[in-house]
Amino acid sequence: MTPLRSVLIIRLSAIGDVIHALPLLEALRRLLPEARIGWLLEELPAPLLESHPELDTVYTIPKKRWRRGGSLMLSREAVPFFRRLRKDGWDATVDLQGIFKSGLASRLSGARLRVGFRGENSREGNGLFMTRRIRPRAGDRHVVQQNLRLLEGLGLEPPANPPRGSMSIRSEEQDALRARLEQAGWGGEPLLGVNAGAGFASKLWGADRYASLTQRLCDYTGFRPLAFWGPGEEPLRDSIVERLRDHGAIPAPPTTVRESAVLISLCSLFLSGDTGPAHMAGLLGVPVITIFGATDGSRNCPWPAHGPNPAGIYVQREDLACVPCRKRTCPLHGKDHLACLSGLDAGEVYDRIEPWLRLRFPSRAV
Repeated sequence: MTPLRSVLIIRLSAIGDVIHALPLLEALRRLLPEARIGWLLEELPAPLLESHPELDTVYTIPKKRWRRGGSLMLSREAVPFFRRLRKDGWDATVDLQGIFKSGLASRLSGARLRVGFRGENSREGNGLFMTRRIRPRAGDRHVVQQNLRLLEGLGLEPPANPPRGSMSIRSEEQDALRARLEQAGWGGEPLLGVNAGAGFASKLWGADRYASLTQRLCDYTGFRPLAFWGPGEEPLRDSIVERLRDHGAIPAPPTTVRESAVLISLCSLFLSGDTGPAHMAGLLGVPVITIFGATDGSRNCPWPAHGPNPAGIYVQREDLACVPCRKRTCPLHGKDHLACLSGLDAGEVYDRIEPWLRLRFPSRAV
């Protein structure tokens, strides 16, 4: 095979999925040190790639603006956008999204070699746009391992020790967030970030359970709780803060996606459901406890999932035949009674994570 001079990664969204694609970026850079490497993605997760040392080019699709005219890929702006992308010249694309619009973007790039998934990771006719398709092996349980398998489509060998992935955060960004926390009443204590929100009902464990588990974690660690929140989650944030008032809980300041990552980097421990902030914590090396419901913890938990320095620990019910269903709402019990989450008691979760907690924070043991 002719040596590749340029490779374009296509992983349009979402935050956690973009983070799980970062190890492939680092593997590509190790294997093709002289190649030009680019990334095509939507605007929401794009700040995570800001100033990334392994990337030469980032193409950002302004999804909100393009959607005002109807279909995302039929926007008037799409034509000159993809004309410029095609003009830049790409030898190959690696499509980690595996859906119609990512496949179409791959085709519009003009790359002759277009690598994508075969099997359940390929949907909506994505395979029609690919010139080489790879099926993950049985042992590729985690999505990061599945992503790295696509390297074979480029004629490359996936690394035996997969990279962790990284994000560039500047010290001045951290200083700015520290100042905002101090204005909110923070005195410099170690922080326990709590993120109770999520985009799907099947990922919401509930304010009561998060607060109850956080109380136990704070009693053990002595950390101060910091309540994270996103758009429309102000009532959930306020509920968490109120329930944890005796532990000195403070609400996180309003943040952008990038500022949220910077704020997480200031935490000593993070608690969340299966959503973007949990994966940010894993990426940034912050120990993270993740509560899983309908999604598959063994596939989607923060990376790295194993080895001497795992990102954290996840908890999921293992006694239900319907888990993981990967549905946004529960098809059996309805959105107000998710057995996979309502059956997880805070005390039970603490008991399951306590051995990990004592290993990770031995100096806090009483």
